[in-house]
Amino acid sequence: MIAGDPLLLPNLLIVLCMLIMLTIAGINMRTLRNLKDYKNLEVRRRISVLIPARNEEENIGACVRSLLGQDYPDFQVIVLNDGSTDDTGKILAELAKADSRLKVISGQPLPPEWIGKHWACHQLYRASDGELLLFTDADTVHAPDTLRCSAAALQAEKADMLSIIPRHKLGSLAEKLIMPIFALGVFASRPLSDRLRPRSITVLSASGKLMLFPRSSYEATGGFEGIRQFVLDDLQLAEKIIASGMRYRLFDGTDNVSCRMYHNWTELHEGLAKNSFPACGYNVPLSFITWLWINFAFWAPVIELGVHKMPNYPPVLSLGLAAISIIASLLLFTGYYLRFKLPLYTVPFYPVSVSLITAISFSSMYLTLSGRATWKDRKLPKSKIP
Repeated sequence: MIAGDPLLLPNLLIVLCMLIMLTIAGINMRTLRNLKDYKNLEVRRRISVLIPARNEEENIGACVRSLLGQDYPDFQVIVLNDGSTDDTGKILAELAKADSRLKVISGQPLPPEWIGKHWACHQLYRASDGELLLFTDADTVHAPDTLRCSAAALQAEKADMLSIIPRHKLGSLAEKLIMPIFALGVFASRPLSDRLRPRSITVLSASGKLMLFPRSSYEATGGFEGIRQFVLDDLQLAEKIIASGMRYRLFDGTDNVSCRMYHNWTELHEGLAKNSFPACGYNVPLSFITWLWINFAFWAPVIELGVHKMPNYPPVLSLGLAAISIIASLLLFTGYYLRFKLPLYTVPFYPVSVSLITAISFSSMYLTLSGRATWKDRKLPKSKIP
């Protein structure tokens, strides 16, 4: 049968892959707890909210105001102005005058062996006095109970680090096509239980949009100083927590934290290109094989249905398998987009999304290995093939 239908085996593999991904995503969506579910606190420890900011005039006001509006009883907000050349410093100065809980510090010159954000976060840590350290980005906006829910979740789960999946606000067409799929593959490829105690950083899920640590746990890992040359700070810190025998937890934070990371194709490419190849462990064969297979798996069924009017081609069985694959793909994307509050009308364009994120991933590989990857006008470390 396979000899008479060369498409049969590939279609069987694609159907199997899609059904496995659909099953894993379904399990993960049922397993993943919502940060909003945690409310009750037995002990209210002081929280230091730490925000690095470099040329964030469009975002920093809304971010800081949302954090100063928290219903938590004891916290401070520290923002490091990391050499901004726009109005970030002016906005922060005005906010600090109005609220003594906000402390603004100026970043020191970047040492040659540090990544910019990591150096900023290390300085923020040294300026803080909280028992709990919450790192977040300047492009986030927080619900009034974010600190309370985060502290309650950390306490209830007896965790040494927690992170979230935030809600992504999407404006441009590029954002709507690319941002959702960037996280979907991670969420649908491994059960959540594997991600909490992984054997490889490529399995981990974490987000720098919110990372909360007890101070002692953060210090035990070496903090940002211990990962000063590694691009993926969120995954590296989670990996260090787990490697130290401590407890890491991930939550659905879409009701608490929203963000708009990028505004156009240029920003999106720069941001995702710095992360994609490192997220594959700087492994060239793994990156090539993974992205080529993903493109084949999502595009082949669509192409088969598109040419079904050709005489006796594709065979009926392969055509049926292709239809099953497409239905499974649509269910996968629809379920994920519903859960994480993403635009449903972009779901039918999922093959295009796959191709775009693949192009960014190959660009990430080239830029990283050639030493041309940048972020916030600073060069990132050149990485060698393992």
